[in-house]
Amino acid sequence: MEVTARRTTQRLSDVPAPTTAISGQTLHNFDILDMKSIMDMVPNAVVPTDAQNINTYINIRGIRQVDNNADPNFGMYRNGIYDGGLRTNLGPQVDVARVEVNPGPQTGLYGRDAVGGAVNVVYATPEQKTGGYLTGSYGNYGRGELQGALNVPLSRHFALRLTGWYIDQPRGSLYNATLHEYEDRYRQQGLRLGAKWTPSDRLSLTWMAEYADVHGPSLAGYAPDGVANLIQGSAAETPGVVYRDTPDRSHNHQLYLSQDLTYRSHWGTFQWLSAYRDYHLDAGEDGDRTDLSASSYPLTLQNRFVRHENTRNYYTELLWSSRQDRRLTFMAGASYFHEYFSFQQIYNTKIDLSLLQGRWGNIACGALQDDPTCSAIPGGGFPDTGVQAISEYAPGPGSGIGTQSWSGFVSSTFHITPSLSLTATARYTRDRKTLSYRQYNNPVNASGRAIAALFGNVYPDMSLNDTAGYGNWSPSVELNYHPFHNINLYALYSNGFRAGGFSTTTTTPALIPYGEETATNYELGGRTQWLGGRLGVNASLFYMTQKHLLLDEADPRAPAAFSFYYLANVGSADTYGAELATQFVLTRWWSLSGNVGWLHARMAGGQSYGSDIARQLLPDTRTWTTNIRSEMAYPITSTYNLLFNVNWHHEAGGVLDITNVPWHSLDRLDLTLGMAWKKNQLVVFANNAFNNRVVDYALTDGIDVLTAPATYGVRFTAAF
Repeated sequence: MEVTARRTTQRLSDVPAPTTAISGQTLHNFDILDMKSIMDMVPNAVVPTDAQNINTYINIRGIRQVDNNADPNFGMYRNGIYDGGLRTNLGPQVDVARVEVNPGPQTGLYGRDAVGGAVNVVYATPEQKTGGYLTGSYGNYGRGELQGALNVPLSRHFALRLTGWYIDQPRGSLYNATLHEYEDRYRQQGLRLGAKWTPSDRLSLTWMAEYADVHGPSLAGYAPDGVANLIQGSAAETPGVVYRDTPDRSHNHQLYLSQDLTYRSHWGTFQWLSAYRDYHLDAGEDGDRTDLSASSYPLTLQNRFVRHENTRNYYTELLWSSRQDRRLTFMAGASYFHEYFSFQQIYNTKIDLSLLQGRWGNIACGALQDDPTCSAIPGGGFPDTGVQAISEYAPGPGSGIGTQSWSGFVSSTFHITPSLSLTATARYTRDRKTLSYRQYNNPVNASGRAIAALFGNVYPDMSLNDTAGYGNWSPSVELNYHPFHNINLYALYSNGFRAGGFSTTTTTPALIPYGEETATNYELGGRTQWLGGRLGVNASLFYMTQKHLLLDEADPRAPAAFSFYYLANVGSADTYGAELATQFVLTRWWSLSGNVGWLHARMAGGQSYGSDIARQLLPDTRTWTTNIRSEMAYPITSTYNLLFNVNWHHEAGGVLDITNVPWHSLDRLDLTLGMAWKKNQLVVFANNAFNNRVVDYALTDGIDVLTAPATYGVRFTAAF
């Protein structure tokens, strides 16, 4: 397989780095459309379930995105073009040629956010032939899927490729008995149009336009012990039934445009890469996580949480690579990234103060940690003003974060001998960020002023404008040695950089800014091929340090019942790890592949929540990840092949974020069985066949989010 892991085309076996490449055919065999399942095939990489369905969390070698409003921890690329920034899209991955994952700090070659690695999704591009495919499936929960692509050459030099998908699941595994609907139902659809113009052998232009629309849950979790609602808790829930009086729904849509202009000459290859992204999110959820009304019990908060977000960014890069048939080769590039992220978080709250009289008033104040507002009221009680309503804008309209980033890099490879080469890379990145932040309380009715003071310390009125700059040099060195044609050994030294930024929900302006985070990696590895290339064995050992480690901290001024957090650089971390990957082509119709990853990821020092965190596990990080895959297409006749594909995934060790509770082991078995004839396939499938589910995300208010349940059905594909 050919890949572009080092930003030039080369065989995977020649890459002097621990790159994992997953073919589009494998993704099709297992009908994998989501990034979580793709990353299951990468050692030491996990995607914890996102409680709010924003889908940006990829943990690579223990480096993770701490908060969904912080910069990602990995560089996201589409067809080699940067597609990162806030709200990186990890939606349906349809009509994919391959996925390349480059773990470890990659800032030298890949630039911003690649502190934990770089992920490049390579979609199928237009070709000079007519063809395509159509896939339809139906399974449990009423899930229906339709996807397909059509490739059409319009002339000798110009071709189009149209890709579309529609996925609808009207039912799910989590039923809301109050609203009589499924929390985890979803619908997603999209279109992608690619165009490629090749006026000569030297010049090519590739354009892509994509529009995607997703409706899904904003909180698909349950509370096994009920949710604490200040004094009164809610009923216990099960993994199958919850009780909420407000729909937990999320809707996002995105427009993506890109251009790749490539020109080849005797001076080398010149590329102009550009991309534009416009992402919108509107979501609402039951903020109190219960079906309790404001008048159910004294001091019961009825809350609806609403989010409105818009991300617009533009990226452009100029890239030059010298001819690769020289003893000394060069690569250089310069890029610019501009983004504006606007966001609102609105808490619409109701409370019945008529229930808070006499002793109930004193209990209320105790629940709010002796708020001075309470002690100022005679007798400790509240006025009998009935149901109060207030909207807390934290933040409100006009809030946003702007980012401008410039970077440039130079990389050079010197072939010391035909079998030994040395590559050195250096990149300088300069980020400038600006913040506009508006937070205030808005009583909905006249009597709502009575509780404005109650929330004054929780959501204090504030207006903040801030600007911060971050600069970073990221050098890397690769030593590559080919003692034999089938053995490729390498030693790496690399650095990663993630700029600082701003927390988006806190009670104190001083807690909003946070600083940059860096990582340094030392690695030894090798790629080998045996049995005439039928057996491949790859291994790597690495040691990585993180400085100015970013973690979430409890807001010291907010009452504990509100669980407010801010982001802070609290210390450092050390990570040791090993990865082993194999691929064995037993016959022309049967192949086996597998990988295993091990991490010893610990805090090295620092203070968090007022305690020493040295030797604590890094959150959301697995100690062990294992994936074994068998793909079989046994020829029954000259026309018909029996298809039997098996994938087993195992995760063990680690702790969950925020709660710091042990992360239970996970075993997942995916199966497909069917028949292929000509270019058609008909299979039955079972994903997570034994319905093994564990808590994959836990909130401090008692909400647990589980991994996906068992799904099964039938799928038909026709290619032409």
